[in-house]
Amino acid sequence: MKKKIKQIVKKYVITFVFCLFIFQTYSNEKEPIASYKSKGSVIDFIVEKDILYAATDHGFIDIISIKTKKQIDKISLKTIKDFTGKIIPAKIFSIDKFENIDELLIVSQGENGFRDVFIYKDKKLLKIIDSKKDKLFIKKAKYINKNTMLLGLVSNEIILLINNKTIVYQKQISTSTFSDLKLNKDKTEAVLTDESGIIRLLKISNGDIIKEYKGNNVDNVYQLDYKAGTIIGAGQDRRVAVYKDIDEKGYYIESEFIIYSVGLSPDGKLGAYAATIDNDIFVFDIQSRKKNFTLKGQKSTLTKIFFLNNNELISSSEDPLILFWKLN
Repeated sequence: MKKKIKQIVKKYVITFVFCLFIFQTYSNEKEPIASYKSKGSVIDFIVEKDILYAATDHGFIDIISIKTKKQIDKISLKTIKDFTGKIIPAKIFSIDKFENIDELLIVSQGENGFRDVFIYKDKKLLKIIDSKKDKLFIKKAKYINKNTMLLGLVSNEIILLINNKTIVYQKQISTSTFSDLKLNKDKTEAVLTDESGIIRLLKISNGDIIKEYKGNNVDNVYQLDYKAGTIIGAGQDRRVAVYKDIDEKGYYIESEFIIYSVGLSPDGKLGAYAATIDNDIFVFDIQSRKKNFTLKGQKSTLTKIFFLNNNELISSSEDPLILFWKLN
Protein backbone atom coordinates (compact mmCIF):
# COMPACT_ATOMS: atom_id res chain seq x y z
CA MET A 1 0.00 0.00 0.00
CA LYS A 2 2.80 2.42 0.94
CA LYS A 3 4.57 1.62 -2.33
CA LYS A 4 1.43 2.42 -4.30
CA ILE A 5 0.99 5.75 -2.46
CA LYS A 6 4.62 6.64 -3.21
CA GLN A 7 4.08 5.89 -6.91
CA ILE A 8 0.95 8.08 -6.98
CA VAL A 9 2.74 10.93 -5.19
CA LYS A 10 5.71 10.62 -7.56
CA LYS A 11 3.37 10.72 -10.56
CA TYR A 12 1.66 13.90 -9.28
CA VAL A 13 5.00 15.56 -8.50
CA ILE A 14 6.27 14.85 -12.02
CA THR A 15 3.02 16.15 -13.50
CA PHE A 16 3.19 19.28 -11.32
CA VAL A 17 6.81 19.99 -12.28
CA PHE A 18 6.01 19.48 -15.95
CA CYS A 19 2.99 21.83 -15.77
CA LEU A 20 5.10 24.38 -13.91
CA PHE A 21 7.74 24.19 -16.64
CA ILE A 22 5.12 24.67 -19.37
CA PHE A 23 3.54 27.58 -17.49
CA GLN A 24 6.93 29.21 -16.94
CA THR A 25 7.83 28.80 -20.63
CA TYR A 26 4.64 30.37 -21.90
CA SER A 27 4.44 33.05 -19.21
CA ASN A 28 7.88 34.21 -20.35
CA GLU A 29 6.67 34.62 -23.92
CA LYS A 30 5.47 38.16 -24.51
CA GLU A 31 3.30 39.63 -27.26
CA PRO A 32 3.50 43.35 -28.08
CA ILE A 33 1.15 45.56 -26.07
CA ALA A 34 0.77 48.02 -28.96
CA SER A 35 2.07 48.84 -32.42
CA TYR A 36 2.48 51.74 -34.83
CA LYS A 37 2.48 51.29 -38.60
CA SER A 38 4.56 53.65 -40.70
CA LYS A 39 4.55 53.83 -44.52
CA GLY A 40 8.13 52.70 -44.97
CA SER A 41 10.70 50.41 -43.39
CA VAL A 42 11.93 51.86 -40.10
CA ILE A 43 15.73 52.15 -40.23
CA ASP A 44 16.39 54.10 -37.04
CA PHE A 45 14.46 55.72 -34.21
CA ILE A 46 15.14 57.81 -31.13
CA VAL A 47 13.07 58.66 -28.07
CA GLU A 48 12.91 61.82 -25.99
CA LYS A 49 10.46 61.91 -23.10
CA ASP A 50 7.16 60.64 -24.55
CA ILE A 51 7.96 61.34 -28.22
CA LEU A 52 9.35 58.80 -30.68
CA TYR A 53 11.06 59.90 -33.91
CA ALA A 54 11.10 57.10 -36.52
CA ALA A 55 13.27 57.43 -39.65
CA THR A 56 12.37 55.40 -42.74
CA ASP A 57 13.77 54.29 -46.07
CA HIS A 58 11.04 56.38 -47.75
CA GLY A 59 12.65 59.72 -46.85
CA PHE A 60 10.48 60.82 -43.95
CA ILE A 61 10.49 60.82 -40.15
CA ASP A 62 7.31 60.01 -38.26
CA ILE A 63 6.93 61.89 -34.97
CA ILE A 64 4.83 59.70 -32.69
CA SER A 65 3.27 60.06 -29.24
CA ILE A 66 4.36 57.08 -27.16
CA LYS A 67 1.25 57.49 -24.98
CA THR A 68 -1.28 57.35 -27.82
CA LYS A 69 0.85 55.48 -30.43
CA LYS A 70 -0.36 58.03 -33.00
CA GLN A 71 1.51 60.34 -35.35
CA ILE A 72 1.60 63.95 -34.24
CA ASP A 73 3.89 65.34 -36.96
CA LYS A 74 6.06 64.34 -39.90
CA ILE A 75 9.33 65.51 -41.49
CA SER A 76 9.82 64.87 -45.21
CA LEU A 77 13.06 65.04 -47.19
CA LYS A 78 13.23 65.87 -50.88
CA THR A 79 13.52 63.03 -53.37
CA ILE A 80 16.90 62.37 -55.02
CA LYS A 81 18.22 60.85 -58.25
CA ASP A 82 19.85 57.44 -58.16
CA PHE A 83 22.72 56.28 -60.41
CA THR A 84 20.34 55.77 -63.34
CA GLY A 85 18.71 59.18 -62.98
CA LYS A 86 15.53 57.73 -61.48
CA ILE A 87 13.77 59.82 -58.85
CA ILE A 88 13.65 57.94 -55.53
CA PRO A 89 13.00 58.70 -51.85
CA ALA A 90 16.09 59.62 -49.81
CA LYS A 91 16.66 56.72 -47.41
CA ILE A 92 17.43 57.95 -43.88
CA PHE A 93 20.28 56.09 -42.21
CA SER A 94 20.57 57.83 -38.85
CA ILE A 95 18.84 60.40 -36.66
CA ASP A 96 19.76 61.99 -33.34
CA LYS A 97 18.53 64.69 -30.99
CA PHE A 98 20.35 66.56 -28.24
CA GLU A 99 18.39 66.53 -25.01
CA ASN A 100 15.92 69.42 -24.60
CA ILE A 101 17.12 71.10 -27.81
CA ASP A 102 14.42 71.34 -30.46
CA GLU A 103 16.39 70.10 -33.47
CA LEU A 104 17.19 66.82 -35.20
CA LEU A 105 20.41 65.59 -36.80
CA ILE A 106 19.65 63.56 -39.93
CA VAL A 107 21.91 61.43 -42.18
CA SER A 108 20.29 60.53 -45.50
CA GLN A 109 21.05 59.12 -48.92
CA GLY A 110 22.29 61.74 -51.37
CA GLU A 111 23.45 61.98 -54.96
CA ASN A 112 25.70 59.20 -56.38
CA GLY A 113 25.50 57.17 -53.18
CA PHE A 114 27.13 59.82 -50.99
CA ARG A 115 25.34 61.16 -47.92
CA ASP A 116 23.64 64.39 -46.97
CA VAL A 117 23.51 65.59 -43.37
CA PHE A 118 20.73 67.94 -42.24
CA ILE A 119 19.75 69.79 -39.11
CA TYR A 120 15.99 70.11 -38.78
CA LYS A 121 15.04 73.19 -36.78
CA ASP A 122 12.05 75.55 -36.76
CA LYS A 123 10.29 73.37 -39.36
CA LYS A 124 13.20 73.83 -41.79
CA LEU A 125 15.97 71.55 -43.07
CA LEU A 126 19.48 73.02 -43.08
CA LYS A 127 21.97 70.98 -45.10
CA ILE A 128 25.36 71.01 -43.36
CA ILE A 129 27.06 68.26 -45.40
CA ASP A 130 26.33 68.05 -49.12
CA SER A 131 26.63 64.77 -51.02
CA LYS A 132 27.52 66.55 -54.28
CA LYS A 133 30.21 68.77 -52.80
CA ASP A 134 31.60 66.90 -49.79
CA LYS A 135 31.30 63.34 -51.17
CA LEU A 136 31.31 61.57 -47.81
CA PHE A 137 29.90 58.10 -47.05
CA ILE A 138 28.56 58.90 -43.58
CA LYS A 139 26.66 56.13 -41.85
CA LYS A 140 25.99 57.64 -38.44
CA ALA A 141 25.98 61.07 -36.79
CA LYS A 142 25.56 61.75 -33.07
CA TYR A 143 25.33 64.98 -31.09
CA ILE A 144 28.02 65.47 -28.44
CA ASN A 145 26.60 68.83 -27.44
CA LYS A 146 24.52 71.48 -29.17
CA ASN A 147 27.44 72.61 -31.37
CA THR A 148 29.46 69.40 -31.70
CA MET A 149 28.77 66.13 -33.51
CA LEU A 150 30.59 62.86 -34.07
CA LEU A 151 30.40 61.29 -37.53
CA GLY A 152 31.06 57.64 -38.37
CA LEU A 153 32.00 56.97 -42.02
CA VAL A 154 31.67 53.69 -43.89
CA SER A 155 35.45 53.92 -44.47
CA ASN A 156 35.84 53.63 -40.66
CA GLU A 157 36.95 57.21 -40.24
CA ILE A 158 35.64 59.19 -37.28
CA ILE A 159 35.14 62.95 -37.60
CA LEU A 160 34.49 65.37 -34.74
CA LEU A 161 32.77 68.45 -36.13
CA ILE A 162 32.16 71.81 -34.40
CA ASN A 163 29.64 74.48 -35.51
CA ASN A 164 28.61 72.34 -38.48
CA LYS A 165 31.81 73.01 -40.43
CA THR A 166 35.06 72.99 -38.41
CA ILE A 167 36.81 69.60 -38.20
CA VAL A 168 38.47 69.07 -34.80
CA TYR A 169 39.93 65.73 -35.92
CA GLN A 170 39.46 63.11 -38.60
CA LYS A 171 40.90 59.71 -37.68
CA GLN A 172 41.13 56.39 -39.47
CA ILE A 173 40.18 53.73 -36.92
CA SER A 174 41.04 50.70 -39.06
CA THR A 175 40.81 49.43 -42.63
CA SER A 176 37.68 47.38 -41.84
CA THR A 177 34.26 48.69 -42.89
CA PHE A 178 32.50 50.69 -40.16
CA SER A 179 29.33 49.25 -38.62
CA ASP A 180 28.08 51.23 -35.63
CA LEU A 181 28.86 53.55 -32.75
CA LYS A 182 27.19 54.35 -29.43
CA LEU A 183 27.91 57.05 -26.85
CA ASN A 184 28.03 56.76 -23.08
CA LYS A 185 25.52 58.76 -21.03
CA ASP A 186 27.68 61.85 -20.50
CA LYS A 187 28.96 61.75 -24.12
CA THR A 188 32.63 61.67 -23.18
CA GLU A 189 33.27 58.22 -24.67
CA ALA A 190 31.99 56.16 -27.58
CA VAL A 191 32.18 52.50 -28.49
CA LEU A 192 32.52 51.70 -32.17
CA THR A 193 32.81 48.55 -34.22
CA ASP A 194 33.31 47.19 -37.71
CA GLU A 195 33.47 44.05 -39.83
CA SER A 196 36.58 42.82 -37.92
CA GLY A 197 34.51 41.98 -34.85
CA ILE A 198 36.63 44.27 -32.65
CA ILE A 199 34.86 46.80 -30.42
CA ARG A 200 36.86 49.91 -29.51
CA LEU A 201 36.37 52.46 -26.74
CA LEU A 202 37.08 55.98 -27.96
CA LYS A 203 37.77 59.17 -26.00
CA ILE A 204 35.62 61.69 -27.86
CA SER A 205 37.57 64.85 -26.97
CA ASN A 206 40.71 63.76 -28.85
CA GLY A 207 39.71 60.62 -30.80
CA ASP A 208 42.17 58.37 -28.96
CA ILE A 209 41.40 54.66 -28.60
CA ILE A 210 41.31 53.86 -24.87
CA LYS A 211 40.68 50.14 -25.09
CA GLU A 212 39.93 47.27 -27.47
CA TYR A 213 37.50 44.42 -26.83
CA LYS A 214 37.98 41.35 -28.97
CA GLY A 215 37.73 37.58 -29.08
CA ASN A 216 34.00 37.15 -28.53
CA ASN A 217 33.05 38.10 -32.09
CA VAL A 218 35.04 36.68 -35.00
CA ASP A 219 33.13 38.42 -37.80
CA ASN A 220 31.20 41.61 -38.53
CA VAL A 221 29.46 43.23 -35.55
CA TYR A 222 26.33 44.83 -36.96
CA GLN A 223 25.18 46.85 -33.97
CA LEU A 224 26.18 47.99 -30.48
CA ASP A 225 24.67 49.31 -27.29
CA TYR A 226 26.50 50.88 -24.35
CA LYS A 227 24.76 51.53 -21.03
CA ALA A 228 25.93 51.81 -17.41
CA GLY A 229 29.39 50.42 -18.17
CA THR A 230 28.08 47.46 -20.17
CA ILE A 231 28.76 46.93 -23.88
CA ILE A 232 26.81 44.53 -26.09
CA GLY A 233 27.41 43.61 -29.74
CA ALA A 234 25.30 41.89 -32.41
CA GLY A 235 27.37 39.48 -34.49
CA GLN A 236 27.17 38.03 -37.97
CA ASP A 237 28.84 34.99 -36.37
CA ARG A 238 25.59 34.35 -34.42
CA ARG A 239 27.18 35.58 -31.20
CA VAL A 240 26.03 38.21 -28.74
CA ALA A 241 29.19 39.66 -27.22
CA VAL A 242 29.01 41.23 -23.76
CA TYR A 243 31.76 43.26 -22.09
CA LYS A 244 32.13 45.53 -19.11
CA ASP A 245 33.99 48.66 -20.16
CA ILE A 246 36.58 47.98 -17.44
CA ASP A 247 37.07 44.35 -18.56
CA GLU A 248 38.27 43.41 -22.05
CA LYS A 249 37.54 39.69 -21.63
CA GLY A 250 33.73 39.54 -21.44
CA TYR A 251 31.72 36.59 -22.76
CA TYR A 252 29.45 35.62 -25.61
CA ILE A 253 26.12 33.86 -26.04
CA GLU A 254 25.70 31.74 -29.15
CA SER A 255 22.44 32.03 -31.09
CA GLU A 256 20.75 29.90 -33.73
CA PHE A 257 20.66 32.75 -36.26
CA ILE A 258 22.60 35.83 -37.36
CA ILE A 259 22.14 38.59 -34.78
CA TYR A 260 21.30 41.92 -36.41
CA SER A 261 20.22 43.99 -33.42
CA VAL A 262 20.86 44.36 -29.69
CA GLY A 263 19.78 46.60 -26.82
CA LEU A 264 20.52 47.23 -23.13
CA SER A 265 18.32 48.37 -20.26
CA PRO A 266 19.25 51.77 -18.78
CA ASP A 267 20.85 50.12 -15.73
CA GLY A 268 22.86 47.73 -17.94
CA LYS A 269 21.43 44.66 -16.19
CA LEU A 270 19.27 43.32 -19.02
CA GLY A 271 20.29 42.66 -22.61
CA ALA A 272 18.10 41.95 -25.63
CA TYR A 273 18.91 40.57 -29.04
CA ALA A 274 17.28 39.45 -32.28
CA ALA A 275 17.63 35.73 -31.75
CA THR A 276 15.80 33.59 -34.30
CA ILE A 277 14.92 33.27 -37.96
CA ASP A 278 11.36 34.20 -36.90
CA ASN A 279 12.69 37.53 -35.53
CA ASP A 280 11.98 36.67 -31.89
CA ILE A 281 13.76 38.87 -29.35
CA PHE A 282 15.41 37.24 -26.33
CA VAL A 283 15.77 39.30 -23.15
CA PHE A 284 18.44 37.99 -20.78
CA ASP A 285 20.15 38.79 -17.50
CA ILE A 286 23.63 40.23 -18.14
CA GLN A 287 25.11 38.81 -14.93
CA SER A 288 23.68 35.28 -14.95
CA ARG A 289 23.28 35.03 -18.77
CA LYS A 290 19.85 33.48 -18.17
CA LYS A 291 17.12 34.09 -20.75
CA ASN A 292 14.18 35.76 -19.01
CA PHE A 293 11.73 36.55 -21.82
CA THR A 294 10.99 35.86 -25.48
CA LEU A 295 9.28 38.70 -27.36
CA LYS A 296 7.27 37.37 -30.29
CA GLY A 297 5.63 39.39 -33.02
CA GLN A 298 8.24 41.19 -35.13
CA LYS A 299 7.85 40.04 -38.74
CA SER A 300 11.08 41.21 -40.42
CA THR A 301 14.79 41.61 -39.74
CA LEU A 302 15.24 43.76 -36.64
CA THR A 303 16.77 47.22 -37.10
CA LYS A 304 16.64 48.48 -33.50
CA ILE A 305 15.81 47.34 -29.97
CA PHE A 306 15.44 50.10 -27.39
CA PHE A 307 14.62 49.95 -23.68
CA LEU A 308 12.37 52.82 -22.61
CA ASN A 309 13.11 51.79 -19.03
CA ASN A 310 14.00 48.54 -17.27
CA ASN A 311 10.53 47.09 -18.02
CA GLU A 312 9.45 48.49 -21.40
CA LEU A 313 10.96 48.13 -24.88
CA ILE A 314 10.38 49.37 -28.42
CA SER A 315 11.55 47.49 -31.52
CA SER A 316 11.60 48.19 -35.24
CA SER A 317 12.42 46.17 -38.32
CA GLU A 318 12.73 46.28 -42.10
CA ASP A 319 8.98 46.75 -42.40
CA PRO A 320 6.59 49.52 -41.29
CA LEU A 321 5.78 48.05 -37.85
CA ILE A 322 7.10 49.53 -34.62
CA LEU A 323 6.22 47.31 -31.65
CA PHE A 324 5.88 48.19 -27.98
CA TRP A 325 6.54 45.67 -25.20
CA LYS A 326 6.19 45.23 -21.43
CA LEU A 327 8.16 42.57 -19.58
CA ASN A 328 6.08 42.54 -16.39
